[in-house]
Amino acid sequence: MLPSRWDYSFMSKSKLFIVCSVLLVILVGVVFCFSNSYSKVIFPATKNISQNVEQPAVSKAVENITKRADLKNNNQGNENNSPVGKADVAVNNFPAEIKINVPFTSQAPLGVWDQYHEEACEETTLVMLEYYLKHKPLTPKIAEDQIQKMIAFEIKNYGDYKDTNAEQTVNLFNAFYGPLPARNASPARVTRVGVSGGRSDAGGPSGKKLAVIYNFSKQEIKNWLAKGNPVIVPAAGRELANPYFTPPGPLYHNLVLIGYDGDKIITNDPGTKHGAGYTYDIGALYNAIHDFPGKPEDIDQGRKAMIVVE
Repeated sequence: MLPSRWDYSFMSKSKLFIVCSVLLVILVGVVFCFSNSYSKVIFPATKNISQNVEQPAVSKAVENITKRADLKNNNQGNENNSPVGKADVAVNNFPAEIKINVPFTSQAPLGVWDQYHEEACEETTLVMLEYYLKHKPLTPKIAEDQIQKMIAFEIKNYGDYKDTNAEQTVNLFNAFYGPLPARNASPARVTRVGVSGGRSDAGGPSGKKLAVIYNFSKQEIKNWLAKGNPVIVPAAGRELANPYFTPPGPLYHNLVLIGYDGDKIITNDPGTKHGAGYTYDIGALYNAIHDFPGKPEDIDQGRKAMIVVE
């Protein structure tokens, strides 16, 4: 029997489908082979580029900077827990020695060591700092007047005048004397001796405020002094072992650091009339530095603190 018209149509469609399928398979195979060959020609060593080719210098520099920054951040986390903040203490042309001409007074300017003057070391350090910053002469009479007025100010406003910690001492300065002057030191008041042996006299940087720095190194003390301004430190007085103190010496004490010469720190120590320019070994002084922890008998528990001009 001859195929019907429908059969012819069906057979034609079947042949067409088979032909298209075969062509499609061939096309896919050609595309696959071409693609594989192309990738081998254009990208012959893609997997090995990072292993065999040296990284660009810029990439290596960025990597090294990142590592140094991470290390620096990790170290700083252990060095300084100050809520006040640690200022930059970088010093260019670090001098071999420095002496800042801060006027001196003992905490008993007229030689009267009563209950008020026995406790007046904090006030006296602030008086010396103020008269240094304002470039004003400081006589025993003026110093006595300033100490008495500051004690009266504390009693009136705070109810007491004894034993302030570093931050309270800064607050007392700001409340009693007001903002710092625009310029801290005149050229004749700071003497620096450079590492080359040359001598230069220069004023300190413009002052903005007093700041408290905590948990610092011995070198940082010298760095701050090299910037041209005095530093105030609280200390365990008996650990200072000053031979001019009336034995056994004060439990808690404050003094002004005015320079250094090698491993000696030059101070204005108000705890004795012999305190002008008195020197301490930097190690002994550093070990004695403690902020007031709340009770004089617990002074060894106080962390290291210093008051600087930022």
